[in-house]
Amino acid sequence: MQRSQGVKFNEQEQLFISVADGVNNTLLQLAMLSEQAQALPAADRPEQWRAVNDVARSSLQLLEGYTLAMRLQGGTATPELEPLALSSLLYDTMQQLGPYAKQLAVPLELELPGKLQPVMCDKAILQSALLSLGQVFIAAHSQADDAPGQPLRLSAHRGRYGIVTGWYSNGLQLTASALLRARKLGGWAQQPYGELVSGPASGVFIAEGLLSAVAGTLHVARYHNATGLATTLPACRQLQLV
Repeated sequence: MQRSQGVKFNEQEQLFISVADGVNNTLLQLAMLSEQAQALPAADRPEQWRAVNDVARSSLQLLEGYTLAMRLQGGTATPELEPLALSSLLYDTMQQLGPYAKQLAVPLELELPGKLQPVMCDKAILQSALLSLGQVFIAAHSQADDAPGQPLRLSAHRGRYGIVTGWYSNGLQLTASALLRARKLGGWAQQPYGELVSGPASGVFIAEGLLSAVAGTLHVARYHNATGLATTLPACRQLQLV
């Protein structure tokens, strides 16, 4: 859907509309799960209510990312750059997304080299961006024809300009040209990232907004024969591990 009369969405409107669509999709899932739970025998209901809780938690993660992005845009929050150990941050990210991935039958895998130097970034911003992006990849991976049984990977590895960190899938065909077209649609289309990944993609929008606050950006990347969306983080040279 495009805005009428050729009027462009400003950045705050675009974020709000994108997140509203994502939350709407989550509320529909909650309604469906609740109806299913009511129809089940009492002994089987606890498992279904756990599913409701997991989906609700994913919606809260999305809203928290949106709120942080808006605070950064409005100047009521500022990034606090510090040396971060990626291994613990990525592990915690996987743990938080695990229940949502389990509901959609998507296996998650953390892929890290044996030694990885710390990076300079804001912890809350980076983790919120990876959580928002991870939700999009989990949903899209669950719908991909080539993905059944294959893990969705959260990876970090050394790149030419820093530490490349992001989500990778063997079942999604992501291209740099599709990402570029999505950015050009920004402000004009309600869901500019719809071509890039299937399903609601508000998490991509949120991740882009969050990373821009720390001079980061998303790019299409390939790693171990999988494609994904990643950001390149500056290595903290003075704390480089040997």
